[in-house]
Amino acid sequence: MSITRRDILKGAAATGAIAATSVLSGCQKTGATNSMADLAHKIKRPNLLIIFPDEMRAQALGFMGEDPSLTPNLNRFAKDSAVLKQAVSNFPLCTPFRGMLMTGQYPYRNGIQGNSHTATPGMFGGKDFGIELKKNQSTWSDILSQQGYSMGYIGKWHLDAPEAPFVPSYNNPMEGRYWNDWTTPDRRHGFDFWYSYGTYDKHLTPMYWTNDTPRDQPLHINQWSPEHEADIAIKYLRNENGNYRNNDKPFTLVVSMNPPHSPYDQVPQKYLDRFKESSRTLNSRPNVQWDKEYLEGYGPEYFKEYMAMVNGVDEQFGRIVDELDALNLAKDTLVVFFSDHGCCMGSNGNPTKNVHYEEAMRIPMMFRWPGKIAPKSDDLLFSAPDIYPTLFGLMGMDDLIPDTVEGTDFSKTVKSESGDIKPTSQFYTFMPYGGQSYGRRGIRNKQYTLMIDRKIGKPLTYVLHDNQVDPYQMKNIAEQQPELISQLIQNELMPWLEHTGDPWRPTEVPKNTANAYT
Repeated sequence: MSITRRDILKGAAATGAIAATSVLSGCQKTGATNSMADLAHKIKRPNLLIIFPDEMRAQALGFMGEDPSLTPNLNRFAKDSAVLKQAVSNFPLCTPFRGMLMTGQYPYRNGIQGNSHTATPGMFGGKDFGIELKKNQSTWSDILSQQGYSMGYIGKWHLDAPEAPFVPSYNNPMEGRYWNDWTTPDRRHGFDFWYSYGTYDKHLTPMYWTNDTPRDQPLHINQWSPEHEADIAIKYLRNENGNYRNNDKPFTLVVSMNPPHSPYDQVPQKYLDRFKESSRTLNSRPNVQWDKEYLEGYGPEYFKEYMAMVNGVDEQFGRIVDELDALNLAKDTLVVFFSDHGCCMGSNGNPTKNVHYEEAMRIPMMFRWPGKIAPKSDDLLFSAPDIYPTLFGLMGMDDLIPDTVEGTDFSKTVKSESGDIKPTSQFYTFMPYGGQSYGRRGIRNKQYTLMIDRKIGKPLTYVLHDNQVDPYQMKNIAEQQPELISQLIQNELMPWLEHTGDPWRPTEVPKNTANAYT
């Protein structure tokens, strides 16, 4: 890992991150910020359009040449974009990624260390450990709002822990936890147009809360959620009757689609009909384990449905971007596409995400801005917390990036300019609820993925993959490479742990201890 002096200073400044962001949030509500917003009106600021589905792996992009997917709109978009082919979700789970996206901090620092939900009696949930986006945490959307932007959010939020009395909903409860709730206006972090929900997975009949719907009266829609959200996004871009945003201000619009997230039967038949083969034929990665018993509704046999959802997301993405272009907004708008994490679909025996494997960690990451960003493909080791500062760098607002942000501004690399110090690895983390000093930590560099697991009362276990020799990560070579593991820990993992304030620490690498390698 390459750490600059500025990184060290930022890490030190972030030690009291929650308190610091609280102070920052308070400062940004002063009259001085109002003056800054007034000044921003006089400066030509770009619009920002972010579209991101849930659980869409990088391998599902058709132009990557891996999955047998149909993504003509994303393929076309990629030809006009800077594509970061090695981007990852460092904690490949819904809420942790969203926390990294919004704060620019890694999970230990921002406190968003698992999914945000509330437990039924006898269980535990994220709420028991304070896992949600705090009201006083400063986010990039707070700053853009204070800079005079019109701010719109459409789709899945999943950053709040539901409160009793719980809203009657498909996901309330599920697996012993409540997932879905209305986000109160004071927790929307600057978004003034709201068309969203917490977590609701009935994609064919979604529900939403708007600016005008009270908590007990959500809208229930009889339309596939990505299609409906594309309809609302198009209305926002058109600003029909001036009801969606202030035409005199630059805008930011986030469209957060839930598919291709499970359940996989929640997809229109027209997308399924475009795939004539079975899941067993389509899901041909050699690491897919067909003989394992998966939870009902999950596993490799649903790959055809997954591909159908990806195709549907692609189609709705295309509708939104085509409308932006038709409105002659392309040259004034930075458009960004990514996903919160991937999905294994049976690869290495894993049904979905929250593991170190490539299918879970690698995500799409594309930036388009005609005249500002030249089309390119880059293997930069880009991480989720880098999104926030890189957006600000591209938009000419790098001076507004708080010191509490742990991600790096890679806008020069995206713009094909020199000057960025390239990272030598990416951090991987998983923290069990309430056990931040336990769980899994690791790194991913251009050749290897290292994962170390600490469980209470048990010795550490090590997994090491050579991703060049074994791209499907089917062989654990940790037992044969103790010296390499030591080097990766010392040169890569330890600097990441220090940078992110993570208390987890490895012990000496065991030698000739077979049960330490899984």
